[in-house]
Amino acid sequence: LVTGSGQGSLLDRLDHDYPGVFEQQYKVTAYDVKIGKPSPEPYLMGLSKAGVKANEAIVIENAPLGVVSGTAAQIFTIAVNTGPIPAQTLIEAGADMVFPSMPDFANHVDELIHTLKITR
Repeated sequence: LVTGSGQGSLLDRLDHDYPGVFEQQYKVTAYDVKIGKPSPEPYLMGLSKAGVKANEAIVIENAPLGVVSGTAAQIFTIAVNTGPIPAQTLIEAGADMVFPSMPDFANHVDELIHTLKITR
């Protein structure tokens, strides 16, 4: 989890809604970085914490600044449009792929995982 947020209520809600999914030692929040998104620092720290290289990770973002951050860290970046942002804005920010909604992204997750495993 790489988030620009430092809101305790948001982080607590993630832990409540997704118990055991986001382990503390792998989280990167606003409190962990000196320079937030669109800098690559948050995602570079995430790679370091996870012990993986950029080509072994995927960024899933919903905001242009996050897309810029992920691509600046040289990580394959998927944008999911969760709001009123035009898809073109996410493409111009550098997204490698754009999905129009979370349900559409969810419908393609298995296919994406399979495809990305094959091309490794």
